[in-house]
Amino acid sequence: MSINCTVILRWDSTPAQQRALGVALWHWCNGASGNAGMYPYLDNQALADLLAGKLPASEAMAWDAGSPRVSFTVPGDPARDSEATLESLRRAMPGEGVAEIRVQGSIRRLADGASLITATV
Repeated sequence: MSINCTVILRWDSTPAQQRALGVALWHWCNGASGNAGMYPYLDNQALADLLAGKLPASEAMAWDAGSPRVSFTVPGDPARDSEATLESLRRAMPGEGVAEIRVQGSIRRLADGASLITATV
């Protein structure tokens, strides 16, 4: 089984913030995937864009008001592991430049320093 994750960036994120997010995602996904490697989980183009200091250019921007985002999956049981995955991802991501973190069933809003978890349907 796998857990769907999305990190939504702020439109006003700087290239330095985007690079920091790319590095953080790289490290986090490598740790979360264990021996399986991260390539099945994280879109290489989105990661390359972030590491280059650019907003990810992906099809995912077509929905949800066009917010720039990086979506990926990690191994785990959504019913059991979503909240722990959300908390781990939240700790690993730099606060600057990130608007929201979504993990199948939960959301963490980070914009303006607010920190809120709500269940999604």
